[in-house]
Amino acid sequence: MGENSGVEEFDDFDNADDFGFGEDGEGQWGEEFREMRYMREQARLEAEEAGLSVNDGDEGVNGGDMEECCPICSGSLAGMSGDQATEHVNACLDGTPIPIPERSKETEGGSRIEESVEAAEVGKRFAKAAVPRPGQVNPISIPNGVEDGVGSSTSAFAKLMSGHAEDSAWATAAAAETSSRGMPAYKRTCPFYKIMPGFFICVDAFRYGAVEGCNAYFLSHFHSDHYVGLTANWTHGPIYCSKVTGSLVKSQLKTAAEYVVELEFDQKVPVPGTQGVSVTMIPANHCPGSSLFLFEKAVAGGKRTHRILHCGDFRACPTHISHPELRPETVHAISGKMNQQKIDVCYLDTTYLNPRYSFPPQDDVIRACAELCVSLDKGIAEDDETPWNTLLRRREGGAPPGIDSVTKFFQSNNDNRPPPPDKAKPPDNAFTAIQPAARRRRLLVVCGTYSIGKERICKAIALALNTKIFASPSKIRICKQLDDTELSALMTSDPREAQVHMQMLMEIRAETLTEYLEIHARHFSRIICFRPSGWNYRPSGGGTNASANLAPGSLPSTTLLHGNGWRTRFRVKDLVPQRGSGNEAMCFGVPYSEHSSFRELALFLMALRIEKVVPTVNVGSEQSRKRMKGWTDRWLAERRKGGLVGVLEEEEGDEEDEGKGEKGVVLWDGKSGKGGGAYW
Repeated sequence: MGENSGVEEFDDFDNADDFGFGEDGEGQWGEEFREMRYMREQARLEAEEAGLSVNDGDEGVNGGDMEECCPICSGSLAGMSGDQATEHVNACLDGTPIPIPERSKETEGGSRIEESVEAAEVGKRFAKAAVPRPGQVNPISIPNGVEDGVGSSTSAFAKLMSGHAEDSAWATAAAAETSSRGMPAYKRTCPFYKIMPGFFICVDAFRYGAVEGCNAYFLSHFHSDHYVGLTANWTHGPIYCSKVTGSLVKSQLKTAAEYVVELEFDQKVPVPGTQGVSVTMIPANHCPGSSLFLFEKAVAGGKRTHRILHCGDFRACPTHISHPELRPETVHAISGKMNQQKIDVCYLDTTYLNPRYSFPPQDDVIRACAELCVSLDKGIAEDDETPWNTLLRRREGGAPPGIDSVTKFFQSNNDNRPPPPDKAKPPDNAFTAIQPAARRRRLLVVCGTYSIGKERICKAIALALNTKIFASPSKIRICKQLDDTELSALMTSDPREAQVHMQMLMEIRAETLTEYLEIHARHFSRIICFRPSGWNYRPSGGGTNASANLAPGSLPSTTLLHGNGWRTRFRVKDLVPQRGSGNEAMCFGVPYSEHSSFRELALFLMALRIEKVVPTVNVGSEQSRKRMKGWTDRWLAERRKGGLVGVLEEEEGDEEDEGKGEKGVVLWDGKSGKGGGAYW
């Protein structure tokens, strides 16, 4: 959208639905306004999952500075009620804009002053953000022959100086991020780890406005901690992303289509304005549309190709290791000669680069949740209490059975009040009395999701129960854009015909779960909910209880790769109801993540020829950076010394001999220098 108010701007769209209005341009704005706030809360949840923080001063979610903005005049609607926002937007549509009411602002001393936020002032901010500003000086060098390169010397002194330069740059970046919290884009400096050196490209750097020397902006996926700063006012340059991400950027953020460049996966294409850079987009195995970007450019006078892999957020998997553009060796098409294939720099998603988080594979968690739902649903239909009571006996904290409310889940540990008494089941009313008993003896499953993400677990449960998935109209609209026909076919707006209800994680609160069941008591008799997140991982059985401060030197890589305590699995028996679950409702925190686990990150770095790692998450603390560098340096060094790790596929029923894998494959031991295998 432009900066001028009035109905003229509405002509840029096909119909009022582009704004979320009804046929008369009114009525639906209340829903759109609520959805803005909804997305803002989602931003916080998504950032929390990624170990980041999104501040109220960050420009991005459906408006500038993380505030709700009028889609016509771009004036801030922060602090308005839904009715006030509706009145203002409808007036703008009619061409008779109402001045934004004054709102209070807290000063540093705690007193409050009144300020008037005019649309013109907001427009000035975006205009300032459009003026390119220098990014942080990049300490990462590239070979001679590329602009801004500083040589490729490998002397000990050069390495030492390079290390000092990077340490200084990290400290500067962390300090700048802290001091710029709450500031608009034009007052921020883009940190070096979002700028691809010598490539004229930034990745996930929209919160910094226009970056000097950047001619292409890449978006790895549609999660708010990555697109924050991208709005309808974006004019700073082309945005490269996947088709799913591009569709959501245009529909949810109202960014002009002329700036969105949608790429195909696994196709190498040139990037205009970058002096010879090409990019290959690779599926990231994160949320729908998420992407890895492999940037390549001829350097050193065309004698070699410099390759940068930017991972955004991803869940490393065997498909990545075997990808033609990433795998460590390639076979020449004509000569048949084996050639090494290196990745010079990898910008790595380090969300869970912490030995505490060797959570299990996604498939394990999905399968366990689906099997549990089928078992409970069958027991309910057959009036068999055994499956439900068996679960309650392994409840967190060993709380006694018979607690019928999950309210206690949100009480503090210091709250020793007795649990509420069991509530008598309400008598049938005229409606429920005529419902078939079998219709009401059903399990209701509530799954937590993000704006996008976590759909896989919902879909798997729905398919196992042979049912539909209920979601809000806005969530259904998003799901229709995810290029998943199977998921789209399962969606319904009727909660009665769906045993799986898809809800935002922020809405799944244990104290409201029984209330949710009461709303749908005509059709369901029991309810469970899943809160999927890697932060829910707790070692059980043979799992390790490693400390976050575990020194890299104290953990042999052979133990990490092959030890059962690190190569964790997940079964139905590992699902434990959270404290406060009772006779009608159960909550489960499940270790389902769409980020790589600690062990998966080790496998990824040791299975590919990656020469340098740049972390992108948890980089604000010097202590955190040092810990992560300790691990990545160790893994790269051991790969160079002990050879590559080859990914092995496990076959059920085969037993492993000591030092050998299935069918006699030798496991990686770090000694021979010839490499070896490891089971993913």
